[in-house]
Amino acid sequence: MSTLNFAKPKNAARAAEFVAFVTDKETEQVLKSYVLEQAMPHAYVATGNIDDAIAYLGKMDRSPQFLLIDLHGSVMPLSDLGRLAEVCEPSVQVIGIGDRNDVGLFRSLLKIGVRDYLVKPLTVELIKRTVNVSEGSVNQVMLARAGKTIAFAGTRGGVGVTTLALNVARHLAEDTHRRIAYVDLNLYGGSANSMLAMQSNNGLADVLQNVHRLDPQYVERTLVAKGSRLYMLSAELDYGIANPYEKGGLARVLALLCDSFHYVILDVANSADPLANEAFDHASRVYLVADRSVHSTREAVRKLRFIEDRDNNPATSLLLNNVSISSAGKVEQADFAAALTRNVLYEVLYEPKAVSLAENLGEAPSAKTVSGFNQMIKRIASDLTGQRMPEEANVLSKFRLRKR
Repeated sequence: MSTLNFAKPKNAARAAEFVAFVTDKETEQVLKSYVLEQAMPHAYVATGNIDDAIAYLGKMDRSPQFLLIDLHGSVMPLSDLGRLAEVCEPSVQVIGIGDRNDVGLFRSLLKIGVRDYLVKPLTVELIKRTVNVSEGSVNQVMLARAGKTIAFAGTRGGVGVTTLALNVARHLAEDTHRRIAYVDLNLYGGSANSMLAMQSNNGLADVLQNVHRLDPQYVERTLVAKGSRLYMLSAELDYGIANPYEKGGLARVLALLCDSFHYVILDVANSADPLANEAFDHASRVYLVADRSVHSTREAVRKLRFIEDRDNNPATSLLLNNVSISSAGKVEQADFAAALTRNVLYEVLYEPKAVSLAENLGEAPSAKTVSGFNQMIKRIASDLTGQRMPEEANVLSKFRLRKR
């Protein structure tokens, strides 16, 4: 075989991209079958220990892309792999093979940079699940933990987006002990700060103007704390000042926030704004708030298509809010659902006083005066976290919410 270098010709190793040293013939045969099935050029599979691998790799002009090393018989595997690292380029993706189903060893190997550890006996299917030839990488054993980006948007102004989003954020921070970053995307002053009795420090404008200088400490300094777990990122630019948004800037900010917070709540002020478009591109979940007017129904159809017709395809839920006490001329809920060809997650009823009063005072709505509203917030939060509350007999729960 000219391309599958199972033998040890003098120059074959110098072109090898897939190299494996194993201590038994059974494992060697499995790896050869895998290489044949994948039609991998420039592969080298042989019996030998880690010393044989070190000697072999030391003669190569370039290190292989994939390196499988059998640790059977190694008394000090971490030390031996350290010696191996001295003859390998940092880009080499190393997979350890052994007989010990040892969690401690597995964790130690991951810490020193080994991509995975496979316990014998191996199978071709196991190797295929581990080595992704088409992407040239070893499939990750685990993904780094990161927070989720959640967007709240409305079909039109005044449907209660900030009221709903902010109270969900407050509940997640205070009652479920998550760290929450609330990002008000209205650069000219959204209502979230006044609802929390806070002043904006123009932090959002700052980070969007300095995208190329951002690091976790920089972003942390732009956040304003409300308690120990809820943080605000906002702006209040003077009218007439140019929008400082730079394409791709919000993505960088969200990536840094997701490294430090369980949830990043995006309050999307204007769906036509470039910031909103990027927010939807990076949201894992979107809540679209509508009312039962004809205009809102038509806009809901358009905005659902706008939000979901993108590569990340965020999961989207509808929240139907009654922003006035009058019922005359409203679209019936069944007609609303039929027009959108999907069900409404929750419908919320008009709240005449208590929520609005709490917002003006910068306080959380009282559990005594708006118990139904707070229960609604808990339900949305439970839907978001996946920890659902017990279902009531009525399929669609109706609670109270006043427009912002």
